[in-house]
Amino acid sequence: MRRTGFAMALAVALIAAPATAAAEQFGAVTRYLEDGYRSLGLPGASLLVVKDGKTAYERHFGAYTAETVVPIASASKWLSAAVVMTLVDEGRLDLDAPISTYLPQFTGKKGEMTIRQMFAHTSGLIEPPSDGTRWNYDITMAEYADRMARDGVMAGDPGTGVRYASASMQAVGAVAEKVTGKSWNELFRERIGIPCDMPDTTYVRTPGTAPPATMNEPTRNPMVAAGARSSMRDYGHFLEMIANGGVYKGRRVISERSVREMQKDQTGHLPLLRASNDRLGRESHYGLGQWIDVQAPDGRTIQVSSPGAWGFRPWLNLDRGVYGVFVMQRKVGGPVVSATFDPWKLIDLVHEAAADAR
Repeated sequence: MRRTGFAMALAVALIAAPATAAAEQFGAVTRYLEDGYRSLGLPGASLLVVKDGKTAYERHFGAYTAETVVPIASASKWLSAAVVMTLVDEGRLDLDAPISTYLPQFTGKKGEMTIRQMFAHTSGLIEPPSDGTRWNYDITMAEYADRMARDGVMAGDPGTGVRYASASMQAVGAVAEKVTGKSWNELFRERIGIPCDMPDTTYVRTPGTAPPATMNEPTRNPMVAAGARSSMRDYGHFLEMIANGGVYKGRRVISERSVREMQKDQTGHLPLLRASNDRLGRESHYGLGQWIDVQAPDGRTIQVSSPGAWGFRPWLNLDRGVYGVFVMQRKVGGPVVSATFDPWKLIDLVHEAAADAR
């Protein structure tokens, strides 16, 4: 009995030691998040950090849990690019084909935009047609593409600059629906959502574009670039697939070649003409559906991310073997940064802590 008691105590100690070590290594991260989400007046926040395929840190603050679902805004772009790349893998889409190949109503300069340019913000198309609302959910994606072909705003010729926007991605969504005969949400569920175990992730109406009571109602024209809702758990599964070169739990979802193409710099020496102030200050480059945060001197991609305007922020650092999902939802009209919180600083703290993890 004495030996049994000693063995049990030893087992408990061995289990507790790594947890305690992790808590110490990520102590600065925890304190920063505690102060940060409170300084923004939010009900909660969550952070998942995975290093070398193992969870290094998972913490939920306030009312948040791993299953808390929030609008992810532009973090949708990463998911949408993955959907598109499954069609590239199957030969249904050609990244370098002009959109007029699939939607002949796009003519002139608009007709010259390639699928690659339209998912790398280099197409020149920056605004959808205005009909007095921020977004029209009552028409089909195909009908919206028709309006963009006719009235969408071009700020420059294709391939002349990087202009962060959503309009061109929506047109590619219409192409995806046309070549498959399925709705965008069906495509996402079949190609990414179900294979990656993401039951709570879907494309709905975005905050500020519909009354709150109708936010989760089905729509035939969800925003490909900004209309998804997701959770820490779901998006973590997606990043697990990406980090594993397109494989999730032993099942291939996207080809490794397509994953690398998404991460490759698609903008090169083109000027960054339109983006948020922090991006303009960093002179960031762009892949397909994701920002390139850090590049090696030879142009190799080191870190990618796809942050959303509401505060949701996923990222992957290839050199460190680290990916993370930070979850928050700012108040309408409220900031995502405060005097005591900046998501860039959070990522730096995470990397410092992860470097010490054993």
